Order: sequence, then structure tokens, then C-alpha cells
Amino acid sequence: MPTPFTHLETAQRLLQDDQIPQSIRDALNAECPAFLLGNIAADARTESGMKREDTHFYSYDKGISEHPWRVMLQTHPSLETTHSLAQRVFLAGYAAHLSMDEWWSLHMLGPHFANREWAPRPQRFLMLHIILIYMDERDHSQLQPWQYQTLEAAQPEDWTPFMSDTILRDWRDFIARQIKPGNASETLDVLGSRVNMQPAELRAILDDPEKMQNDLWQHIPQTLLAEIEADMYRHAREQMLIYWAESDKSSREYKVRSTE
Repeated sequence: MPTPFTHLETAQRLLQDDQIPQSIRDALNAECPAFLLGNIAADARTESGMKREDTHFYSYDKGISEHPWRVMLQTHPSLETTHSLAQRVFLAGYAAHLSMDEWWSLHMLGPHFANREWAPRPQRFLMLHIILIYMDERDHSQLQPWQYQTLEAAQPEDWTPFMSDTILRDWRDFIARQIKPGNASETLDVLGSRVNMQPAELRAILDDPEKMQNDLWQHIPQTLLAEIEADMYRHAREQMLIYWAESDKSSREYKVRSTE
């Protein structure tokens, strides 16, 4: 549910998180292009026409009863054994993405937008997109310059049976051009189409502190957002580490040269 820039900012933190064992961070950094792409790949469905269930392994109408990354492995058991370190790192990023979306759906989207009637449903739907854009713009500004060339270097090689290399490359290029130093985000255009508003109309809301307070923050306080985001990050890290510990038990060990 958060945008690709929020997922990339999370990936950036995970790569430097000292609560992740050094050996795992070495592996993630050794295949950093794959890790970045894994952290945004699930959202390629927006360009490819795939359904949410095909890429996120849950749907809003059916709810979430199992961690989506586990559903991914259950649905595609071939992924339980990876053929390269790059694929394993990609899937670790994918697991982190799915876990972030899982937490957001269960702890923000459901209880605070879908099931709380603090405004008419269309207004809540609009404000959901406003809060996502707010997070998106904040996180886009936090991305370090190396991310552009690193993401651009990702070369998928049959990393998923449900998403082709062509789809992944196209999505890689779409996001990479928006994080290239000097280039602009296209989020207002993308999300504007979902709420039937022009980018300028969304910009006017975001740039009006009084409107943001009255229409969004008084109902969804920024302190609540910060709390949910902190828990979302911890959940993504935890689930990624569980995936890593359980993955490739039948595969050969991949030797990673220490980056120290």
C-alpha cells in the first residue's frame, strides 16, 4: 500500500540496520540491485494489469489470515529453493515489501480508513491517498543518490514464476527514472488517476496546512502515523529475517565477501 519510494527508503534503512546480522547485511549489499528491486517489485502489477492477489497474495475483500510472503511460497513452491544469491536477496526484499503492506492494511487502512466513519467514504478514500503522497514525498527526498544507479543495475533472471523479467525490467526503469538525481516524482499523476483528480488539485491540498489539519490530521494524527510506521518497519525487518532463516535449506550456501 505505501508507494515505491517509501519501500525504497525502508530498503535503504534495512541495508544499514545493525539489528540485522552482519552476514545477512553482507549478502543484501552484495546483491543490492536485486534487493532494491525486490522491495518495489510487488507494485509492478499497477503497470502490468495483474491482480493484487497475484503479486501481494491477499485481497482486501478476503482479508489477511497468513503472512503474505508465506502465501507466496505456498502458491509458488519453486521459490522455496533459489537458484542464485541474487534471487534469494530479491525475495528477501519482496518479503519485506509484502510485510509492510500487511502491517499497513491491518493497522492503518482497515481500522482507520475502511472501518472508521470519520468522514464519508469517498473523502476517506481521498485522504488515504493524500497520506500516502505525504509519505511518498517525504521518503523520495530521503533516498540517497546511489539508489538510482544501483536500482538501474538490477538484472532479473527468472526470479519469480508469476512476474516476467520484462515486467520487472519495465517497472525498474519506471521507478529508476523518478529517483534519478534531478528528476521528479510522478506520484501525483499516478495516484491522481485513482481518485479522479488532477495533480494540481492534489498539490493544493498537500500545500494547505489548514486543510491538511482539518481533513486529515485531526482524524489520523501524525503521532499515530509515526507509531504505525515504526511498527511497520520492525515487522518488515522481522519477517524478512524469518524468510532468510527459513529459505534455501536445501540449496548450496552462497559465499559472500565481507564489505568491511
